[in-house]
Amino acid sequence: MNINELKYFIKVADQQSLSKAANELYISYQGLSKSLKSLETELNCSLFEKSGSGYKLTEYGEELYPAAKLIVSEWETLQLSLHQIQRRRNHFFHIGVAMGVDTPFANFRSQLDLFLRKHNNVVMIDAWDSYCEEKIESGELDIAITFGPVNDVRFDCTVLLQGTLAALVHPENSLWERKSLRIQDLADQEIITVNRYFRNYDILMQACQSRGFKPRIILNTVNLTATLLGYQDRKAIGISNNLCYPMESVGAYKVIPVLDQNTTCQINLLIHPWQRANKEIQQLKQELLQCFFVSADSVGIK
Repeated sequence: MNINELKYFIKVADQQSLSKAANELYISYQGLSKSLKSLETELNCSLFEKSGSGYKLTEYGEELYPAAKLIVSEWETLQLSLHQIQRRRNHFFHIGVAMGVDTPFANFRSQLDLFLRKHNNVVMIDAWDSYCEEKIESGELDIAITFGPVNDVRFDCTVLLQGTLAALVHPENSLWERKSLRIQDLADQEIITVNRYFRNYDILMQACQSRGFKPRIILNTVNLTATLLGYQDRKAIGISNNLCYPMESVGAYKVIPVLDQNTTCQINLLIHPWQRANKEIQQLKQELLQCFFVSADSVGIK
């Protein structure tokens, strides 16, 4: 038995669905199923039974569930404590920056260079949203800058900027003349967007599901601009947000905001809730805020 098998078990129990749990865990359906079978083999009992509404816990599963949550919680607390000891001994801090979060801030990268020269004990990691969130929770990152929204219980979150989903639309598409879109306008469109490791993907999927449909995603990418400009079918729509694309157009593509329920996005600075009392982390956080803005107070950060 390993800690990941218990985490996967808890997620399936909470979601009552293997496919939903796999999406949230960013693993394959087959990998999740294999992990559960391995856990059941080791415990010599069935943990789930399939019903009309999904996967429900058996009597054995009901017994394991609270114990598994306690074990995982204790393990994560221990991991965080060990990482903190290691960082104190080595005097190193790790900061994750999700791809694209610097786009709306003209001077962020130059200011960040100055910040890193000042702090030679800071390691900067360029990654993606889900990675940064996972590593903040595990204690492997001290601070992260990501797209959101995020769960305020899981993270101490400072909102740097707010925006909305945006569609990149070519003149060959009939939606090109629109000044704004609703999420329902995307129901019959072929969509190119980022992959599920980025928050934009989650926002798009959840917004479409709230309107009762699944988006027709024909391609996922980590570089939307290059993929869209190189794609032959000009009627396909790119979906990102107007924080990554604050301009009115990208080549021939018009950037149109998608204004609807659940289409709000943010750029956030995250720390673990347990780090609120850490003076060194708080000092680094304030200096990072100044890399985005002249003064954190002057822009009314939430």
